[in-house]
Amino acid sequence: MERSTAIALALILLAGCSRSATKLEGTTMNTSWRVTIDESVGDASALRDAIQTKLDHLEQVFSNWRSDSAVCVWNASRSTDFQQVPREVAEVVSVALQAARDTNGALDVTLAPLIDLWGFGPTKRDHLPTDAAIKAVMNHCDWQKLEVKLEPPMLRKADPLLEINLSTLVEGYASDVIADWLQAHGYSRVLVDVGGAINARGKTWLIAVQTPNAATGEHFTTVPMHDEAVTTAGTYRKHFEHQGRQLSHILDPRTSRPVEHSLVSVTVFAKRAVIADGFDTGLLVLGPQTGRETAQKLGVRAVFVEETRN
Repeated sequence: MERSTAIALALILLAGCSRSATKLEGTTMNTSWRVTIDESVGDASALRDAIQTKLDHLEQVFSNWRSDSAVCVWNASRSTDFQQVPREVAEVVSVALQAARDTNGALDVTLAPLIDLWGFGPTKRDHLPTDAAIKAVMNHCDWQKLEVKLEPPMLRKADPLLEINLSTLVEGYASDVIADWLQAHGYSRVLVDVGGAINARGKTWLIAVQTPNAATGEHFTTVPMHDEAVTTAGTYRKHFEHQGRQLSHILDPRTSRPVEHSLVSVTVFAKRAVIADGFDTGLLVLGPQTGRETAQKLGVRAVFVEETRN
């Protein structure tokens, strides 16, 4: 497959905040975070540190790179009984399983070993996995083997070798957590961006839509957002090249391989960023036709962008 210029979506704040707005930023989960508060803030440094602490906690909970994270500890367990997990994990898994049901399994957070096998996990690889290796790990991947309880927060695996990777939803969840926390602490007009998962709260924020390679300030349309969230899944974000082919980090559970259709990105708007994060990946995996049909059926507000082919 030859690729010409691939258009995808990136979302950035364009305008809509006052001169007194406070802008905070930092890094988390191998990405960046930015918060804009459209009102006066007393001690901006202390507020930034508080946000960073909350995000550091979430990274400790969800990381697949840290052996002591809650997710990795659960993955390492071979028990098939319900096991207690942090509430954050149970909440994200609950959203993930609903998205799996809605997309007929196109979103599957039990692909952790397959992600690692393709080199998109903690262990990087410079060669393609064999069919035998893929089959071996897929024997232990299936979202229907995963159960969740919210009260109390617990997970159960039907297969002792089942493992989860929640990274596709974590940035959206983190964006929700920070936006909720800021509003609970009296900051009503906030824009939160964690790795591209955006929450716009308390007023109408104008978001610019641009292509990934556009120069700073360049955009081809704008989107007003008020008390809603938006996320984007794109095949352009992470990939590796093999024999002249770019292989996306987004894996299709049906083929156990990177998606290869013409869909470049899916942007989803929802009340919660974690819900948008679940749908954007699932719809992208489904492809341009089935993805659009599924979004329409579910009433999901989504933007699909396809590449042009020679």
